[in-house]
Amino acid sequence: MPIVRKREIENLEQLSGEELQAFLDSLPARQATISELIDYVEDELYESECNHSLQYSMRFMMEKRLDFGKITSWLNNNGGYCDCKVLEQIAPIWRNKIGDD
Repeated sequence: MPIVRKREIENLEQLSGEELQAFLDSLPARQATISELIDYVEDELYESECNHSLQYSMRFMMEKRLDFGKITSWLNNNGGYCDCKVLEQIAPIWRNKIGDD
């Protein structure tokens, strides 16, 4: 039977204090940057359909000169395989715990 690894983002709601700070310190970008990325993708998908890629996420990363590899890996590992999945799988949990910066 394969071992199912729980996504890091799924644990976020249960973290507090030092554990939460350790999670935030381990992110591939600053907390505010992740919030901005989510907002950017949401704004772009408001009038467009997802093409099932990280098109808008990548555009945001290019504009901000962020580390594609680290952020894309983090998004993928947490279910954000495309822009609509970033909003579906990551954004609700992120906003519930972190809020909008």
